[in-house]
Amino acid sequence: MDKQEKTTLLYFLKANYSTREIDKKLGYNPKRSKGWKSWDILKNFFLSNDDKGKLFIYKTRQAQKIINKIPEINRPGAIDILIAVNKPTLIKKYEDSFLLAKSDESLVKIMSGETRNLVRDIFLPQKRLTGICQIKGCSETELDTCHYKKDRPTIFIDSASRFKNELGDLFMYDIYKIFEDFLLSHKEKRSVVFLCKHHHNELGKKEKETRSSLNSFKRNIEW
Repeated sequence: MDKQEKTTLLYFLKANYSTREIDKKLGYNPKRSKGWKSWDILKNFFLSNDDKGKLFIYKTRQAQKIINKIPEINRPGAIDILIAVNKPTLIKKYEDSFLLAKSDESLVKIMSGETRNLVRDIFLPQKRLTGICQIKGCSETELDTCHYKKDRPTIFIDSASRFKNELGDLFMYDIYKIFEDFLLSHKEKRSVVFLCKHHHNELGKKEKETRSSLNSFKRNIEW
């Protein structure tokens, strides 16, 4: 597997990029290539659209190790076999861990620091690629990872509500499954935006103001 092939698989499986986006990263004009350059590479390793983003919640180094093993198996479903035997190290410590709490909101408070750190870690490679604040005209390079569509507590509550069992007047939460679902929820396009401290604070202020004020701010975001 050469460097271009590894790069293509990493962007597809880890960064959740479309083939057009990958073609652009490889230096092709996506309007001309229409994603076919990277698609031909993906087909050589028996990958399909259903495999896009399957390594999203893996750290980059672990994702690269898994990608390097795909040619060794060399058949359809290789990525699923490798995922089955390689749990994501980012959340592996939560395996077989359960927590009792009175409500989803209580769990959010307990896990607030953990969720913030996990989101930061999962988007670190993408933040480095983005490089500068995404507000038009801003060149700051010290960036925060900011939720764009739904805030972090809301996303976490959605995940927690799916993996809990009632136990008397408490709920028992499956922490591993919740964190896995929580992180996978961030695969959606534009789930986060990378902003400098100043514009991160501005976003927070606009969210408390009128919808038109918030929309006006968001129009200055460069994707």
